[in-house]
Amino acid sequence: MISFAICDDEKAQVTHLSALLEKWAKSAAIPFRVSAFHSAEEFLFAYEDNKNYDILLLDVEMGDMNGVELARQIRTENNSAQIIFITGFPDYMQFGYDVAALHYLMKPVNEQKFYDVLNRAVAQIEQQPQAILLTINGQQLRVNVNDIMYIEAVDHTVEIATKDDSKLIAKMPLYQLESELPQEFVSCHRGVLVNLRHVKKITKTDVVMDCGAMLPLSRRQYSAVNKAMLAHLKGGGT
Repeated sequence: MISFAICDDEKAQVTHLSALLEKWAKSAAIPFRVSAFHSAEEFLFAYEDNKNYDILLLDVEMGDMNGVELARQIRTENNSAQIIFITGFPDYMQFGYDVAALHYLMKPVNEQKFYDVLNRAVAQIEQQPQAILLTINGQQLRVNVNDIMYIEAVDHTVEIATKDDSKLIAKMPLYQLESELPQEFVSCHRGVLVNLRHVKKITKTDVVMDCGAMLPLSRRQYSAVNKAMLAHLKGGGT
């Protein structure tokens, strides 16, 4: 599922881009969802609660805050979203480098150029490490799954240990989080998931992580974890 946000103060332009998106997604058989905003401020208000956007289509010329200023604010915490500027003036193109914009499209938007840029954006997304969106202390945080070392269920929360030696605490059941993770995450014990990317050693009773943490390995899971680790090292699935 590709999540789009269109931010443009011209309702006709929002309608036009939405129709082009639907046509492109149907042709490419890509599931998508799109949210529309008519000002940068409206987008930022919604963004506080939902940062899970993959591709942003930003009008450059908007009210008090223009699209370039909006992109700069987004980039302070999100480097993975693909930003595409929609503009009627080429003068702004120089600012795209500041926010790592994928492309500028001139109004009126050419359909085929639009589709070419969308295909490039999707290709960029597919090359990025998978990320999940977690609610931490009431705020949504995008976490690269490769940075997660292991996860433990504690009461009604999950504690997520990351490569930078921090622990993120999210109020959610472990099974829900597990369903969003790739196959490199396996259960070594009741309430414990390990990322095989960061497993240093497996003993009869423990899984030793790169960070030095020793996590319990149940007898029931011993064979499955070893099999999964071998498959991972060979580059196969679990």
